[in-house]
Amino acid sequence: MKKVLIILLVLLLLGGGGAAAWWFYFRADPNAPPPPPPTPELSQLTIPEKSEDSLVVNIVKNGKIEKHFFFRFTLIFDAPEKRDKASKLMPVLINDFNEELHGLMARKLVEESKYDPDLIQKQLQKVCDRRLGAGTVYQVSVTNMERAE
Repeated sequence: MKKVLIILLVLLLLGGGGAAAWWFYFRADPNAPPPPPPTPELSQLTIPEKSEDSLVVNIVKNGKIEKHFFFRFTLIFDAPEKRDKASKLMPVLINDFNEELHGLMARKLVEESKYDPDLIQKQLQKVCDRRLGAGTVYQVSVTNMERAE
């Protein structure tokens, strides 16, 4: 009986040592910051779809064309499903962009802001949210904006 008690005591000490080692070395730190969320997989579409094309917006004042603007845009998506949804509606979205740009570029506010790309970008983000639903397009980026007099 004495031998069994000694063996149980040795096993208890070894088990306690193993539990202590786990406690100090292998358990998760309760004060550690949470892991960062996974970064979304970004994909993009360009408007117009061909790289050599551009959207042309003519500014007409007093019956004459005063300025020409040549635009290229990049739509950035955070999920492939959202990109697929937008690519199906791309002709309608290009038409909406064209319509919004023709109305936007003729405004005095835009002319006074010296045709600020951020203002144009915000308005086109609203167009995307209206047509595709809020949050579908992660960001609208003005890739190229050229002006000719």
